[in-house]
Amino acid sequence: MPGFAQSLEVPEEAEALLGEEELVIGAAAEMGKEEVTDGLDPVPHLVFRGKTKDGNEFPHGVHRFHPLSPASPKGRKTRSGKQEPPGSPALGEGPKVGGMGRIHRLSEEVIQKIAAGEVVDRPASVLKELVENCIDAGATKIRVEIERGGISRVLVTDDGVGMSPEEMHLAIERHTTSKISQEEDLRHIRTLGFRGEALAAICAVARVRLISRTPEAAEGYELWVEGGRVGAGKPAAHPVGTTVEVRDLFFNVPARRKFLSTPAAEARKCLELLRHLALAHFDRGFLVFSEGRKVLEVPPTRAPLSRISQIYGEALARKLIAVDMEEPGYRLHAFFSPPELSQATRADQHLFLNRRPVRLGNLSVPIYQAYSRFLGRGQHPLFFLFLEVDPEIVDVNVHPKKEEVRFQNEEAVMDILRRAALRALGAFTPTWTGKTTPTTFPATKPDEKPPGPAVEEEELISFGPSQRAWRVLGQVQRSFIVVETEEGLEIVDQHVAHERVLFEKFRDGAEIEVQKFLIPVQVEFPFDQAEALREAIPALRNLGVELEPFGRNAFLVRGWPLALAERQARLGFSEPLRAVATLWRAGNRELLELWREVACAAAIRAGEELSPAEQEALIAAWKETKEPARCPHGRPIAVKLTFPEIREKLGR
Repeated sequence: MPGFAQSLEVPEEAEALLGEEELVIGAAAEMGKEEVTDGLDPVPHLVFRGKTKDGNEFPHGVHRFHPLSPASPKGRKTRSGKQEPPGSPALGEGPKVGGMGRIHRLSEEVIQKIAAGEVVDRPASVLKELVENCIDAGATKIRVEIERGGISRVLVTDDGVGMSPEEMHLAIERHTTSKISQEEDLRHIRTLGFRGEALAAICAVARVRLISRTPEAAEGYELWVEGGRVGAGKPAAHPVGTTVEVRDLFFNVPARRKFLSTPAAEARKCLELLRHLALAHFDRGFLVFSEGRKVLEVPPTRAPLSRISQIYGEALARKLIAVDMEEPGYRLHAFFSPPELSQATRADQHLFLNRRPVRLGNLSVPIYQAYSRFLGRGQHPLFFLFLEVDPEIVDVNVHPKKEEVRFQNEEAVMDILRRAALRALGAFTPTWTGKTTPTTFPATKPDEKPPGPAVEEEELISFGPSQRAWRVLGQVQRSFIVVETEEGLEIVDQHVAHERVLFEKFRDGAEIEVQKFLIPVQVEFPFDQAEALREAIPALRNLGVELEPFGRNAFLVRGWPLALAERQARLGFSEPLRAVATLWRAGNRELLELWREVACAAAIRAGEELSPAEQEALIAAWKETKEPARCPHGRPIAVKLTFPEIREKLGR
């Protein structure tokens, strides 16, 4: 079989199975297939073709054997009678063809790389482990640098307690940690890390440089590790604290490296992770550089709301509703958005358990139940939950990356979150008329206005002329418009109908008329979303959105598509731009997809009262669209009920 460097000796049990066809044998390392070796030790394999003596065909394949004896220094003969060169490996004794190999111990190199795969799967996971180590070391200032999305280089520096040379050599070994010492400690974990696996796993699949100095030492100490092999250490100049530099991630595991995303996508993952960590640890300062450019600089602060303001901007922070609750074993500091600040994605829903960012999972259910009266389909609230729990009633050791936890009583936690969300929404109490009546709440600012019906004097959008083989009967539940046609009645969802209208204006790349603003509008975003928007500026310009960077995380909106400008100016520009940033961070560069999100965010909402003139204009524009049946996301826009169906149902 082509691709093998040599033939090997055939064990008797394999010889007995074969007919007259030639047997070709080789080792997995000689196959040139990364999926077999994955950069690990070569495993002897048997590859064959032909028939057994009873005439049954062998399927082509790879079958494992284990060494029977070392290669003869003089070489040996194969079935064909050829002499093999000295050092040729022997095919091992094992089960018959197609069977499993025998149980054996894995080499330390294989063990290290398996462990690395559990902890390290991309640059963001490397960054997470290193930054968490900084926090556990008591650092107050953390500096991060990434190059090519962290694939080429990740550098993390802190001003923590540092390590002695002896501790540095221990730290790069598996299952070495300063955070626990006995089984009992697992019940009282308050640190972010505790398993002692991360640094060893990173060192196994990258080139790592460590420099550290303790307060007692006169100088620092430098240590290099390459693919798990430790080099000689030496003294080095360094302030108190630790620096870890990780280069060429997965350089020795090409099968894993090829599954990484593009550098830009990996960079977005790294920045998103840093946003979560910076929110959780508001009492630490962060300085972050990506490709040599500063993308985040936040000093330590005493309150979580101050950190939210640093990252998301003061405008959003001022509108959040604060709720504090305390019960035996639990303490919650939560910040919820009012319904009018809902988003099209769940990107800004955060749970920090004892300062550890974790996935919400089912814990988001009670919050959505509380918001269900105020949000339409596809709308999601923003919230920041800082939950402190007695370590004895939560298990953080259930996930390799510690991203999930298990509560002793999850129902109690869900009940606390439900009551907190209901308390936050006390500012929006529905009355019997279906309208919302504002009530007072300590965290609500005097200048904030609750959501209410649109002002009728303001025109919605100027739509073109239309054939009038229909008439509008009125609006139902401030969400649906009932239309009479020659065939019957149409019940139109006003949100998705408007979404279709906005989307089709730009689907075919038609020139977009832009409304220029005399006074630009300033908007702020978290630093990772700001990075995505900087990249998206040329694409947005083609869509009629004129955006100009204004500082590190702020932008000036200087223009907006004319058809959307008047209404969007009333609603604000942050939500559609945030939707664009979320898509861009996910690697979506298609303008159609961007416009689906922008059109959805800008469209009339369910629950918004429309004047008769606005209803007429919307239906006229919807009926002129090329695809009036469904919105850009695929949802049906209208339900039709013919007059014969009505007569039949009424028994006429």
